[in-house]
Amino acid sequence: MNREAFQLAPMPEHGNTTNSLWRALWNAYEPVITPLRRMPLIADIDLCGGMYGITAELADYSYLHISSDDVLPTDPHQVRGWLVQRLSDHNPTIRDVIYDSTEAGAHAANGNDHVPLFNAITEFVARRRLGLRFSPTKAVTISGLRSDLSAVEHICDCFPRSLDAVARYSREVDMLRLMGWRPIFQQGGNEWPLSVWVHDGAVVTVAVTLAGWNAERAA
Repeated sequence: MNREAFQLAPMPEHGNTTNSLWRALWNAYEPVITPLRRMPLIADIDLCGGMYGITAELADYSYLHISSDDVLPTDPHQVRGWLVQRLSDHNPTIRDVIYDSTEAGAHAANGNDHVPLFNAITEFVARRRLGLRFSPTKAVTISGLRSDLSAVEHICDCFPRSLDAVARYSREVDMLRLMGWRPIFQQGGNEWPLSVWVHDGAVVTVAVTLAGWNAERAA
């Protein structure tokens, strides 16, 4: 498996992800959210004092806001049409209507159909080149068991650059070798190296692992 392959944008990073209402809306609108994350865009639920909506971050720090006639109902089956706007908290002059299938909208005939909704979003994001690009953040980890069977769990550091992660991995295994540890398994080459080491009844695994993803945005 190619671990560089990106399939879904990460979850948003804020405290609402443990909020029961946020989770309920996230799960209810999963058929809308997952295609956004596959574009890949970081999707979120905007609670905004009861003015519920779905947002998706764009590469220029603006975002898509997806609602219905007024706000998104808690029950997706009550949606009669979709309103998609591009907005910006940094530039209030940005207010583009991307798609409007609400009762008075230009695409009202499509109603709550998801297909034309995502055709419009995909075309807009591609034409404006506003899709996010993601690069992996890698970590060097050491885990295993000491001779007394107590656990070893340690993250050496996280690195946005793959070369830095591999260099740190090399330093860690060189130190183990100098301390008398012996490798019994190695794999992964120069991208995702992993090795297993033993010494005096202890065993540890040293590996470069995926710590997360960095969104690359326009300057």
